[in-house]
Amino acid sequence: MRGRWLFGAIFAGAVAVLTLALLTPYSAAAKTEALIAEIRWFNYTSKDGWQSVQFIVPDRQPKKSADRRKLRLYDVHIAKMFEITSFLCDRDRTSVGYNWSYETENGNIEMGRFKISCNLAREIASTYGLSKPQTTVIRRNFNQKNGRPSLAVEKFLIPTLNVAKNRVLQWKKFVKKIPSIIDNSGGNRANLRFPASNIVRQIKGKTRVPVFVPNILPLPDTEQLDFDVQAGSHGYIVEIYLGKGCRGGACAFGTIEAKRNEPFSPPSQLPRDTYRRIELAGRMRGIYFQTCGNYCISYVEWQRLGVLYRVSIKNGRQSEVVRIANSALQAGSR
Repeated sequence: MRGRWLFGAIFAGAVAVLTLALLTPYSAAAKTEALIAEIRWFNYTSKDGWQSVQFIVPDRQPKKSADRRKLRLYDVHIAKMFEITSFLCDRDRTSVGYNWSYETENGNIEMGRFKISCNLAREIASTYGLSKPQTTVIRRNFNQKNGRPSLAVEKFLIPTLNVAKNRVLQWKKFVKKIPSIIDNSGGNRANLRFPASNIVRQIKGKTRVPVFVPNILPLPDTEQLDFDVQAGSHGYIVEIYLGKGCRGGACAFGTIEAKRNEPFSPPSQLPRDTYRRIELAGRMRGIYFQTCGNYCISYVEWQRLGVLYRVSIKNGRQSEVVRIANSALQAGSR
């Protein structure tokens, strides 16, 4: 439909799900297999000494029991964050700490954000002790000396925390006290009604593909929107703008699109891009990808009856664009 449909997404080697079995005999994850979709470290110089890391897992219910000792997957995941923080802090003594973004369902749900300082990570490592290192795969984003962004998928040997049988309860109590920051600045709780009936009327009769549009958008209900709707026999596109009558790039919010016989967008080789497989409402298989230039655009795509459907948001998060896609799927064909 449009050339920008093929903005692509991420380094091909990062598409595969990385399975990390945390099997050290006395580690926090003893006899527990934790599946990790991706650990993404944004290794950029910062004025305050803090760097960001994404911790993405496929699990839908991280609070469920992970093993017979009643460790939850949540406890295992937090332990892994502390292990990696301790390792990276020892590797770079100039770091103050790491801001962790904890995301489940392959990034669909934001569980929260954790600030783990190097001092706290070292204190925990000293309290519980560290055992035999395990191989941990991390996708590291960084800038080269010439300032150009680059990417490396690296394997690190990272020691694991010793949470012996008599320390499981102690670890669980500690994890419960760790403050989690939930960021709702992007409008996760907002619920702006999408004018579905009006938009569908402008599409119906002009296209032969089933129409899927959402009922809600992740925006404050006070937001004023404007739309451009185009439709043809093989598809349609709804362009969404913030502000009545505004059509400039600064006003662009996102799009809702469909096109028959269109393939999924392929991964790109650009280091700042993201690409991963996800599951949407009704167990619909889809992909999420984000492309970044002067700003970032987040996309979700799925296919149904030979038609590719896509929603996008400028400077949006995965959880937001997935929410729009799920709303469209749950509403059904119009």
